[in-house]
Amino acid sequence: MDHALDNRLDNRLDNRTSRRTLALFGATLVLAVLASPLFAIYELLIGSLGLVATGLLARLRDGAGTMTATVVFAGVLAGSLPYLAAAPFVF
Repeated sequence: MDHALDNRLDNRLDNRTSRRTLALFGATLVLAVLASPLFAIYELLIGSLGLVATGLLARLRDGAGTMTATVVFAGVLAGSLPYLAAAPFVF
């Protein structure tokens, strides 16, 4: 009985965490897309280097801060990609 209750609580916490993570990623993505016409190359560099750094950090110390940093850097990287994909067609 306790095992079933634990599974339900874990699932509810996982859903809440995934919704917050998705909202954080979406907000970061929108901000990065709005800033990308000026800073697309810098966002690409910061996003990719940040993802590598947080990936290495997650191997040493896993926690909410590491996950948050990973999501933010992924949003920054994803925000620069539409402009970089469209760049060859502009000129």
